[in-house]
Amino acid sequence: MSIQVESEIGRLRRVLVHRPGDEIVRMTQHDLSRMLFDDILSPTETQREHDVMVDIMRAAGAEVLEFDDLLRAALEFAPTSEREALVEAACERAGAAGIWSELAAWPTARLAHALIAGAYWDEFVRSGTSLTRLRDELEGARPMALRPVPNLMFMRDPCVALYDRVLVGRMATGARAREPLLVAFALRWAPLAAAPLEFAQDDVARDAAFRSVEGGDVMVLSRETLLIGCSERTTPQTIERLGSEALFVDHPKLSSIYAVMMPQLRSVMHLDTILTQIDRKLFLGHAPLISGQGSRAPLAVIRLERDRPPTLVRGATVLDVLREECGADVTVVPCGGEDPLFQEREQWTDGANAVAIAPGCILLYARNTHTIATLAQHGFVQSMLSVVVPPEQRDAIVQEGIARQRTVFTFTGSELSRARGGGRCLTMPLERESLEP
Repeated sequence: MSIQVESEIGRLRRVLVHRPGDEIVRMTQHDLSRMLFDDILSPTETQREHDVMVDIMRAAGAEVLEFDDLLRAALEFAPTSEREALVEAACERAGAAGIWSELAAWPTARLAHALIAGAYWDEFVRSGTSLTRLRDELEGARPMALRPVPNLMFMRDPCVALYDRVLVGRMATGARAREPLLVAFALRWAPLAAAPLEFAQDDVARDAAFRSVEGGDVMVLSRETLLIGCSERTTPQTIERLGSEALFVDHPKLSSIYAVMMPQLRSVMHLDTILTQIDRKLFLGHAPLISGQGSRAPLAVIRLERDRPPTLVRGATVLDVLREECGADVTVVPCGGEDPLFQEREQWTDGANAVAIAPGCILLYARNTHTIATLAQHGFVQSMLSVVVPPEQRDAIVQEGIARQRTVFTFTGSELSRARGGGRCLTMPLERESLEP
């Protein structure tokens, strides 16, 4: 599989997604905090909303790869030693090391399902008794030996396609620790994938400060420039490691990495929760932090360059950096409009987290009405889709929208947005067309 992502807005040709399944069914209200959720989701509605998003991308001409299919193919095709190494490492990350050998012997489809949706203790008959198992069984109900990974639908975070290869992430929380293992394994071993990986070495022994980077913080401005959020999930130590050990080494044209100094808050957990690119000179962002509007101080930016120490870009906002790198006429459309109340509300519901399927054609949750109204002032026409629009009608709506100069495809996301992630979080582009000069 060729990887080509040189921008955030080139026409989308291939994208990886994960349709949420039993991993969200097996989550109860008692799991919310450790699983990084604010509420339990309706599985049926979540899947329907995800299906609408996928239908839009397919109708726009993108090849959509389903992660479940890729993982099953990789488990079938990989050497036995690699399959066993994956299962052992996944169980170790999940605190369930005693079950790995029995789990690795399961049939491929059952194993793939367990690695994502988890497995119950009563499914293991050869693994024997352990203190962990006895403690779990004392809690009653039907305890799980391997817990699910309900955040896997946010396919951008564990790995992210960058230029001509895939950057393997390191998750900041234990709840997501095995996701990069699964995604990297699938992309490496699935027969039609075999994607080149970078920053892929196992460094789990290092302190967490040196191995925390998630794809939602990584933004491609051009072949020469990256923006990376130094956030709740991505540490400054890892950004510096990433630059010196992988990015500047593997990508000769890359000259600058700008690290955006973000608050350590769940409400702005990744850079793409406050900024996404939607057209050549147009971004969608949380204005108080990106351009310094309102009472909140704008975010500081630090530049990393090849073979030079990091330097603070003094007095510059993120908007100033965007104009320096992308042109003086760059504009940031304020998520939520000009009203500070709706700026805050719609930032929380992923109003700044759009994903482009072509320059000027983006996907956004329909609930962000003030953001959509503000986009209209910049020439975006809304094309509305929802779970009640029959699939056969969606194609015609998308074809009409993609023909316009600027379109915002809105889709129902009431359940998806409750999981704290928008269209960019839910998608991992693998191939985009190059932008014409």
